Amino acid sequence: MKTLLVFAACILIAHALTDEQKEKLKKHRSECLTETNVDEQLVNKLKGGDYKTESEPLKKYALCMMMKSELMTKDGKFKKDVALAKVPNPADKPTVEKLIDACLANKGNTPHQTAWNYVKCYHEKDPKHAIFL
Repeated sequence: MKTLLVFAACILIAHALTDEQKEKLKKHRSECLTETNVDEQLVNKLKGGDYKTESEPLKKYALCMMMKSELMTKDGKFKKDVALAKVPNPADKPTVEKLIDACLANKGNTPHQTAWNYVKCYHEKDPKHAIFL
């Protein structure tokens, strides 16, 4: 099974996903939509790079997806070791680690704010490879 190339929060490199991984993400998305009661249209806008809207349900959705992807704990602690272990090309790890560190520098006052800040930052720094989960 191909390894997910995950740069946290809910961010993936699209070409690294297998059909099985895509199905798992669909399941996580469905569960997080239900659990957070977020407007699905707002989530869909994120896929297009529109991070202008900030709502509590949207931030909670970001945390939910990060947790289901095993990249963040419910208290907002990012699992950098897990993210780096999922980088398929070892030569990319230093670059990924710098990006992770840069985006984790802006912690929020709640776990879901931290998750939101992270996914938004990643999109701003590398929109070419970022898609919201």
